[in-house]
Amino acid sequence: MRRLPLILFLTTVALSVVSCGSKNKDVFEEIEDIYGDDGPTSVFMASNVDEDAASDFVSALKDYKSQLDGRWQTASMSYEADGSMQPEFYVEFTDSEIKYGHLKDEEFVVDHVDTIESLSFGEKCIIQAKSSNGVKYTYQTSESDSNVLEYYETWNEEEFPDAYRGGASLSRCE
Repeated sequence: MRRLPLILFLTTVALSVVSCGSKNKDVFEEIEDIYGDDGPTSVFMASNVDEDAASDFVSALKDYKSQLDGRWQTASMSYEADGSMQPEFYVEFTDSEIKYGHLKDEEFVVDHVDTIESLSFGEKCIIQAKSSNGVKYTYQTSESDSNVLEYYETWNEEEFPDAYRGGASLSRCE
């Protein structure tokens, strides 16, 4: 019962940071700023806060974030100028953006960036994003493989069967 107020507080802070705060700072850095290694830095935290619960919450958020860490690639392939086949795009996630790009000399070069409008974790990771030209789409963890994000060109789950685009789905790079 004592954990519920803390979880609600930290969730509110995290959501506030993601939706209203500066997009230059990662939401997990914001939480660590509030609840650092030496305890809470905010005078507004209740005196009966269970430090283990807060640490567990921050740890769980980091675990969820790790579901998107690393580089991803589209299922669709394209030919490079030298004739080699490469994924159409490589993809990297931040807390507020999806960066699409290519590799040049093994370095990730951003081609374009889409905005993450909603991000939720649980049994599945669900990312709702909007492209620069207004296309709303969803990435969702595949039921059969947690290293695959299926692409649906809609935010409406009822439309998923007609909006699935296999070539735009992502798989985690090894």
